[in-house]
Amino acid sequence: MSPLAGVLFSAAIVLGVAGVAKVMTPDGTRVALRTVGLPSGRWAVRLLGIVELAITAVALVVAGRIGATLVALTYLGFAGFSALLLARSRGSASCGCFGGTDSPVTRIHVILNVIIAAAVATGIGYPVPGVADTAADTPWAGIPFALLVVLLAWVLQVAFTTLPALQAAERPAPPHRPGTGIAISRKVPT
Repeated sequence: MSPLAGVLFSAAIVLGVAGVAKVMTPDGTRVALRTVGLPSGRWAVRLLGIVELAITAVALVVAGRIGATLVALTYLGFAGFSALLLARSRGSASCGCFGGTDSPVTRIHVILNVIIAAAVATGIGYPVPGVADTAADTPWAGIPFALLVVLLAWVLQVAFTTLPALQAAERPAPPHRPGTGIAISRKVPT
């Protein structure tokens, strides 16, 4: 078994959760797509979610070089999308990762997506069978392996949603003009 099998399967599970969320509640992703100038209709978001679910299925059932390549390319695409969204919205838009209104897009999204893409891409050289076959080759009928995969997937999802929200909460709000409710923008000459 490749030491990166758990990373591939965890990344695929997070991708599947994101796909389900986009199919069920597409609005947050619609805003993110519209912000970067991509098609943003409900049909486009739901189609994206269905594609994410198909990639998840391939990664979990077939795995191998095909599954690892698809997952790595998907996360690399997410990194590029997050970087573009961050630049266009200056961090004010929701990442749209999990369909509804998530946390604001931050550098954390870009960095995590690149790290996951790189880790999964490393696994292309060490292809693994699907998750059922991989788990069957581990002790105790694969139960500890499966639990660790799910735990890592949960940690990744928390990293994509909670960490950026905490980072945004740390930023001070712009000062307001007393009595007007209007924020004062302080531009620093460059």
